Amino acid sequence: MTQKKSSVEAKSSTRKAPAKKAPAKKANAKDTALLVPPNVPELVPDIEGGIPNTVSFRATYLPLRVEFPLWAHSNPSDTYEEYLYLYWNGILVEKKTFNQAIKPEELFIHVPVRTMIEGPHQLHYEVTLFNDTHAASRPLDIYIDKTPPLLNPDDDRLEFSDYVIRQGVTEDYLAANGDKVEATVPPILGAEVGDTVKWYWSDDPVGQHMVGMMTLASDHIETLGAQSISKPVTLIYPGDFIRQSRNGTRFARYEVQDRAGTAPQRALARSLSSDPSPPPRVLPPPRIKEATGNDYFSTLLPRDAVNGVTFVIPNDADIRPNETVTAFWGEPGTLGGTSAIMPPGVREVRIPRVHIPPHMNNRAELRYQINKPDVPVSPSHHVTVRAIEGLPIVQCSKIQNGAINLRSMGESATFTLGDWQLRHTSQYVNAWIEGVERGDVSKIIRLAIANELPVSTEAGILTLGAVSKTDLMKLALNYQFHVSVEVSFDDKVSWLKFPYAAATLEDRPIFS
Repeated sequence: MTQKKSSVEAKSSTRKAPAKKAPAKKANAKDTALLVPPNVPELVPDIEGGIPNTVSFRATYLPLRVEFPLWAHSNPSDTYEEYLYLYWNGILVEKKTFNQAIKPEELFIHVPVRTMIEGPHQLHYEVTLFNDTHAASRPLDIYIDKTPPLLNPDDDRLEFSDYVIRQGVTEDYLAANGDKVEATVPPILGAEVGDTVKWYWSDDPVGQHMVGMMTLASDHIETLGAQSISKPVTLIYPGDFIRQSRNGTRFARYEVQDRAGTAPQRALARSLSSDPSPPPRVLPPPRIKEATGNDYFSTLLPRDAVNGVTFVIPNDADIRPNETVTAFWGEPGTLGGTSAIMPPGVREVRIPRVHIPPHMNNRAELRYQINKPDVPVSPSHHVTVRAIEGLPIVQCSKIQNGAINLRSMGESATFTLGDWQLRHTSQYVNAWIEGVERGDVSKIIRLAIANELPVSTEAGILTLGAVSKTDLMKLALNYQFHVSVEVSFDDKVSWLKFPYAAATLEDRPIFS
């Protein structure tokens, strides 16, 4: 029985010092295979500087679903069967047999839980067609991370200034320090790019009143030999948040969770005396009626925001007769940010749907301001907007039976895209073909279909663009290629990938 690594050793082994770019190497058989790599839906989003294609930790407790696009010229029957083989690190996982037309929902195989071992793995599949033709896919490298980061074993509590630890948070301290309290996170062993830090301020050592959330970037990490460790990370406790929680003993704590989603590592809470001046008004944070969560943090699903969302000020907010209020969704003047004036007596206002998509996979800050001098802004409420679901697949009428035939396609192939949730004319689309070069199949080439194309309508079929026959002839014949689409909902700051299509380029006679 082998001895298990300590959590520090296991986590730090995934961290390596940046390496120089390796010289180009001759492609092997897998690199130049005909079929595109398999697809694993349970991968967490990639992040710059992080390990790509990381499997969600929760997914490692269940058989891992691996999906495949249908290959060209598929025609199984009772007489001529077709076979699909999935390999995990070169070892056969399962063989599927097809003796009738293959349905898209059949193109998957589950990898057993016993193979979900921490570390890098490689997947590829092979196909035998009805005519005994055999083809292999290019590989997909994935990574399984089961070891959470390790908090400082000596003292993992947040570090505050000596004054705050001795005297607590006072009105004088907030006035002299920019109306905020700063805390420092002790070093996190095995910290990696993409780790999430959340911090809390509550009247309970395990309270859930979250103040903020941040994601560690490469600037937050340093590598010491084979071990990675976090640099000092500063957390901010705003004065408004502290005052809203009122006076008494308060507990400040934080927790860390890695990108794979292993168990959150929760630090011990530090108890502090809190005695700031009470606010002149009781102003609880606002909320969004369509979102679910607590007073300070909630989650919004795009399907619940197709007609916009409702900004709500709680009934116990101390707003007096004849006072107007300005509601803020995000930061006015920035993409996705807006404000609205609420007349006296009104506690709800509609936020139009156009302001929702720019905050997808991120958070929108909500607050309100009574339009009177010396009245502070309300505490903030943060809404996490989830990514849209049910994304359409790019379409092309020239793709028939999983292939484009150069002899029958005409002079070009046009690509289109259907509707998606929260579609708006403020969005942009990129689309391209990626395959291998005809003269050298070890080289990847990319053919543009659309480059930052403005979305012209809010509904209907969207024409992305066309690729000429001349350009398509740059692709290797009989090799499968991707047709990829991504959409920007935040003025080209980030892009959400839509499902890709796969096809093969052919040059064969047309039979009447």
